[in-house]
Amino acid sequence: MLTYGKFRFMKADTEDLVKKTFRLRYETYVEEFGFEKKEDHPGGLETDDYEENSIHFVALNEIDDVIGTIRLVFHSDNGFPMEHATELHFDGPKPPPETTAEISRLTVSKSYRRRQEDGRYGLESYIPKSAGGSLPDSEFRKRKRKAPVIVMGLYQIMYHESKRLGITHWYMITEKKIHDSFQKFGFRFYPIGEPVYYHGLRTPYLGIIQDMEDHMMHDNPFLLKLFLRGLEKEYHPSFGITPYFRMIARLPYYTKKGWHYWRGRVTAHPHNYRED
Repeated sequence: MLTYGKFRFMKADTEDLVKKTFRLRYETYVEEFGFEKKEDHPGGLETDDYEENSIHFVALNEIDDVIGTIRLVFHSDNGFPMEHATELHFDGPKPPPETTAEISRLTVSKSYRRRQEDGRYGLESYIPKSAGGSLPDSEFRKRKRKAPVIVMGLYQIMYHESKRLGITHWYMITEKKIHDSFQKFGFRFYPIGEPVYYHGLRTPYLGIIQDMEDHMMHDNPFLLKLFLRGLEKEYHPSFGITPYFRMIARLPYYTKKGWHYWRGRVTAHPHNYRED
């Protein structure tokens, strides 16, 4: 389990929690946006044929309400959901199905999308208008907004479980602007098919977890360190000693005099590492 402020993130490991994810999905996908028909989901629970081969993750608030959810769908006789939505094209070999999972049903409660411009996932107000979002380009350049903690927390707990299960590749079908937002926060996905109308115009993407880790190491080591928090050391990526200490060297450290950054040459010495 992960905790960020008043939010907790965890795998939905009880029947009650799983039902609460279905109910939140119903409120969002059926009642709010009309993506699904009410008559197809009796009892106020939005489900499909992939639930038995999925793991669900939840974000909880301070009174244990489920205010966000996401799931990983594993390969089965049904295949992956997006394989039935569009034709996929790979530049290289197709990822092994046994180490691949599809990300789907990202949902954030309407009460935590309070800004009208937040969009369906609470992400659009983090995307510049020039890329299809609602954030003014000038404000985007100044980076005034903080990261969307609910979505990032869900992705972090999902990343942890993927590492534990030996998942190496993620599928995802989503809008281009949502894909671009994930890129901004370090999640690199590559298009593997043409856009298709599926609850709006969406594109199928492939994410390679090791590739994401490598790019985070190079572009945003602080985010990588944050994402590794709470994950057992045995599942941490192996970069070798030199890249590892380069990452540490780019992280701030704290003393009584405030926050500091390393200067000068970096060497692989244990005193060069300090925990924030």
